Amino acid sequence: MIKVGIIGAENPDAGELLRLLINHPEVEVKTLCSPSYAGRPVSSCHHGFIGESVPAFSDKIDPEMHDIIFIAQDSALSQQLIGQCEEWPELRIVDLSPRRLDNWESRGLEYGLSEINRKPLVRGARLAVVPTASAALALIALYPLAMYLLLDSDLEVTVAAPEAVAKKLDKNGISHEIFSMLSKTQSSFNGKVKVNVISCESTRAMRVKTELKCPLAIAEVDKIYDSVYDDHNFTFTSLSGVESREVEGTQKCIVTFSKPGAGLLEVETLGDCHMRGGAGDALHVLNLFFSLDEKVGLRIKPSCFGDENPDDNHQNWFA
Repeated sequence: MIKVGIIGAENPDAGELLRLLINHPEVEVKTLCSPSYAGRPVSSCHHGFIGESVPAFSDKIDPEMHDIIFIAQDSALSQQLIGQCEEWPELRIVDLSPRRLDNWESRGLEYGLSEINRKPLVRGARLAVVPTASAALALIALYPLAMYLLLDSDLEVTVAAPEAVAKKLDKNGISHEIFSMLSKTQSSFNGKVKVNVISCESTRAMRVKTELKCPLAIAEVDKIYDSVYDDHNFTFTSLSGVESREVEGTQKCIVTFSKPGAGLLEVETLGDCHMRGGAGDALHVLNLFFSLDEKVGLRIKPSCFGDENPDDNHQNWFA
């Protein structure tokens, strides 16, 4: 079993991650480090854990007792762990803390988005940083075009996020993250990346739209994306609009295309902003680090949706 610890285990992202970890068949949760909650049960902080077999919060964590540690909070302990990681050559570390992208490359972390960086993550990497949700969705939309050297203009990216998430987004940071990763793929790309942020009604889904110059027809664009993502487990294309509930609570990212005008292309990506760029990508990195099936622990969970038809006088339920 893969022995897992979390630093900053009281944080919401850690709670989301823990809900995935306790159902992962190859994982044993050993330590939930949270000095401010030490000795208290997880249910005192995160909902849904009453009756679950998870350890109580602790004020310490021993790297030697773990195979992988997730960092969900910036602290002296987390900085020390990364700075001294060579003392534990078998330990893997995944950073999903709020300021994780500050100097991440100089700290020796790999970018933890499998759609564009899967090979390093499965070929011996030990440290990874989880992307931000908005940058992850934008990069999934633009990476195939960069691979085919089709980015030759400025990019305008519009992020529609749940209100609570939108208020916290750093537009300049998102812009830098997108440009940094795109320029690694297409070295000739030197356009500006402008990011706009708006609020949406969803509580989990995020839509990211990018408009750019592109002479290709929709069928040609779709062919490019299929060629790039055909062996990826969570990214799909659709030629029609997709409702938010198709991705909420899942690791899926759905890409759609439209032509708003001659010579223009609009690419929209839809994903769950607590999974993509959050707990889902963190667990995905664990699977890659340990050469597991990428879908382990990330398959669609049992759900029930209310399918309301205004022409009916009753509600149909389906799983």
